[in-house]
Amino acid sequence: MTRIIIGLAIGCILTLLDIYPVYSRLLPTLEPIKRVRYVTEHFIDTIAQIGSSRKHSLIIKSPEDALTISRFYQDGQVHTLAVLEDDGESVTGVDLSVALKRYDDHSFDVIRNMKFDEIVQLIQTSSERHVVKYEELLPSVAGDKHLAIGINYAEHGKETGQVRPFMFPKYVDTDPAIHQLNYTSGWLLDHEVELGIVFPSDVCAVADLDHTLIGFLVVNDFTDRATLMRKMDSKNVTGGKGFPDAKSKKGFLPTGPYMVIPRDWRAFVQELRLQLSVNGNLRQDGAAKDMVWNIDRIIEHSLAVRREKKSFYQDKMVSLFDGDCIPANSIIITGTPSGVVFNAPAKGFIFGTVTKYIFTGGFFTAKMHPYILRQYLKKEMTNPRYLKPGDQVQSSISFLGSIKTSVKE
Repeated sequence: MTRIIIGLAIGCILTLLDIYPVYSRLLPTLEPIKRVRYVTEHFIDTIAQIGSSRKHSLIIKSPEDALTISRFYQDGQVHTLAVLEDDGESVTGVDLSVALKRYDDHSFDVIRNMKFDEIVQLIQTSSERHVVKYEELLPSVAGDKHLAIGINYAEHGKETGQVRPFMFPKYVDTDPAIHQLNYTSGWLLDHEVELGIVFPSDVCAVADLDHTLIGFLVVNDFTDRATLMRKMDSKNVTGGKGFPDAKSKKGFLPTGPYMVIPRDWRAFVQELRLQLSVNGNLRQDGAAKDMVWNIDRIIEHSLAVRREKKSFYQDKMVSLFDGDCIPANSIIITGTPSGVVFNAPAKGFIFGTVTKYIFTGGFFTAKMHPYILRQYLKKEMTNPRYLKPGDQVQSSISFLGSIKTSVKE
């Protein structure tokens, strides 16, 4: 209301000034008013520019609440930036690598052995500001071995026909937030916006979570459903067979523009909302607080199955991760909300396919479950909702920024 009143008042002044030629005899007297008018108009233009800038700025946490960290490459070294502003095209902040003379590949290593408040003080007392364009940002977390969770949101479980979470490894290099995904003919390319978490050091027990920092980032866990349906075990989906192969293709793990390290990570998770749109149309919308397995449960389960080889990758049995502890700087991809393209076969489709299987002698050449899966794969090949060249995908999470993926031929 105050802005409206001020705007009306300034508008009235300018209107009066606009009619001053009628009083030409007063021109000498009105010269100072002309200068006032110029200053006033300049003031209004400045306010408008500030308002426009704020409108397009992305909301990030203050350093006191959470450290927002980006990575970029300069002069042959990796730099870690403490982000203070993000206008959607570039990020501005303090170059921690220069301040600390540390140029480690992993941002957590740059601030190793520093207390949270020490990092905040360093950021607040620095007068230097560095600007990095989005196109120059590196993946917020580097690496090619990650842990992933399937069916960690109840509604996603309903749409895919599964009822409980399970885990599998994902082997692929991370990509930056401005992301190009080269499409291969024959894919059924699906999207999955997910919350990623990463630790500064190896996690060997759930109790470690009470005295460690955690980094959070947005990722898109792209999936080729065609590969998945060809390789999965339809009788034991939660065994994880087929998932590493379907999710580990080049370009299948872009990260957000930054990793965020909150002071109170348990409270922070409650604020996070995940969204994904394709060509401007919202497809996925969920809240991290609705995960079936919370972070404690994820770590507990990961450590419980650490030596078991349950998943297949490139026709070999593999474990979730190497060693006895969850490795530092590996991303744990915590599951996606509902709204993906793939949905489990409807009862009507299954009934019709089983009838065809029986009356056409399909049982002579294949077992029933693989037969149904092959028939469903043929049907899904005609589904226009799967991603294709020309599609633009935006994946975002509150305070964690956005990934912009262009699907190319």
